[in-house]
Amino acid sequence: MNEYLTNKGYRALTNAALLNGIGNSLFNIVFVIYASTTPFKTLAVSLASMALLIPSLLNILTGYFADRTKQKTRWMIISRIAQFALFGALTLLIRLPATVPLFLILLMINIVSDCLGAYGGGLQLPLLRRLLPEEALDEAMGFQMATQTLVQIIFQGLGAWAIVLLGYDFSLFGLINAITLLFAGLSILRHRTILQHAEPGSNFSDNEATSSEGFRSSLKTTIKLLYSNRFLKIIMLFALAVNTLGACIDGLMNISLLEISQLLLNNYGNTLAIISITVSFGTILGSLITGDFFKNTTTLRIVSCTMTTLAVLALNFLWLKNVWLMLACLFFVGYTSGKINPRMSAYMMREVDEERLAVTNGIFTTIVLLGGPIGQVFFLGIANALTITISWQFYLFTAAVIGLSAFIFSRQLVEPKAEPSPKSEAVNMEES
Repeated sequence: MNEYLTNKGYRALTNAALLNGIGNSLFNIVFVIYASTTPFKTLAVSLASMALLIPSLLNILTGYFADRTKQKTRWMIISRIAQFALFGALTLLIRLPATVPLFLILLMINIVSDCLGAYGGGLQLPLLRRLLPEEALDEAMGFQMATQTLVQIIFQGLGAWAIVLLGYDFSLFGLINAITLLFAGLSILRHRTILQHAEPGSNFSDNEATSSEGFRSSLKTTIKLLYSNRFLKIIMLFALAVNTLGACIDGLMNISLLEISQLLLNNYGNTLAIISITVSFGTILGSLITGDFFKNTTTLRIVSCTMTTLAVLALNFLWLKNVWLMLACLFFVGYTSGKINPRMSAYMMREVDEERLAVTNGIFTTIVLLGGPIGQVFFLGIANALTITISWQFYLFTAAVIGLSAFIFSRQLVEPKAEPSPKSEAVNMEES
């Protein structure tokens, strides 16, 4: 919070990210609702849901281009203006009668805009590294994660409520998204002098080599560098394991709650909403509170605590069936997730070369995201092919093994720490 209040460059980038998140959170849920109103709603909803994953799968490619972009501030502004133009076109097109070709065009606008957003996010990484003192990175990334999570919760719910109130005026929501993207660009434009001073210079020893490096060569080199970093490599494997279990927990709980009435809070719908709020609230607090008992705890120990909690959650669904224990476990999992993710972002910013920062982040994110479908196919497949009880038993065993492994590795692996740096080393100019 202190960096947000005092560091104009960091504040400009955070505001731009929040404005982008507001528009996307509003429109993503609205677009799925729009898909459900088309004559081909089954196909449309399926495509709309799948399209949300495509930008994440292209993180490596957008990261590659972000790393090779020299005038990063300028292209951050251009990417936001391009998003504004795309949604300006969508605002007009979505008024037309729904047809499959028109829907595919609208879908492509969404995908391209989200990819431009990911590209802009990659452009800001080396700037954040230079704008912030090293010891403030953990707190600053935690603040960004907390605010983005809060924005997502508020505006997804607001979008679903407001679209009904406003008579399903999808064009209006497209316009709102366009305006938020424009203001995101203006936030960067207003502080462009500060941000341009924070851009990496042309004095990298291998700058010319990396700028002309092909995608395949860059990918190969980055993976090699990623593999050579023992701490990052091990953390990435555990992050993959955590996401494998975390991504399927909603599905397993949704199935179980249909049969276990003592875990319901009034009714099924209310219970799902309270679960979502509990996890999100835990994530926000975990990201914001930096001086708690986890302050000096290693990342792998926190992973071990998270896995142990998921094992207790599985135990609760199998035998204990206590609703308050369920909510406590979910809150704690959200809280620890709010600790782990900002730490990893800060660590990569400290340790990875600036000219490979975005593509490294893209590779890391993509590998971790692969755990989602793996976990869903495996555990939900068992639940449907056999029984939900057997699936929870496998889940309990897997969480316990991963938790124990993380604890063992935490005793062997030395986690790099941020070293205090003089405030003057960070770019924090006073001009507006």
